[in-house]
Amino acid sequence: MLVFVYGTLRKQQINHYMMKNYPCIQEDVWVFGKLYDAGAGYPFLALNRGSEKVRGEIFEVPQAELYLLDEFEDYTPDDPNSSLYVRMEVDVYEDNNNSTKAFTYVCNKEDMLMHEIEGHDWVNFIGKPGTNKKI
Repeated sequence: MLVFVYGTLRKQQINHYMMKNYPCIQEDVWVFGKLYDAGAGYPFLALNRGSEKVRGEIFEVPQAELYLLDEFEDYTPDDPNSSLYVRMEVDVYEDNNNSTKAFTYVCNKEDMLMHEIEGHDWVNFIGKPGTNKKI
């Protein structure tokens, strides 16, 4: 299954270790939506609040291992109302406007959508690893 990641699961980010066994299929791709910071150390994606380009990467994850990401993202398929995120299939675009279907984790708690991230790119927002400088 293809999974679009936009925050701490991206390459060179703090939680990328979760993706280390999965091949990265595409980099510098995006979904349309908005990215938010709630001061939790990771971003929240909202698809219903706008059409900005939220940057990320696509990884290929075996369906049998998707439950690991579900647990990490606090998504309970049997009880989505109590989940922090929900897993949804989205269109992911690249520079030539081709699109690919992939799953991603979307914020399920409206109150977490506090501060819109300028540029809608988590990596640029937090800066280069090991520094406090913005990219």
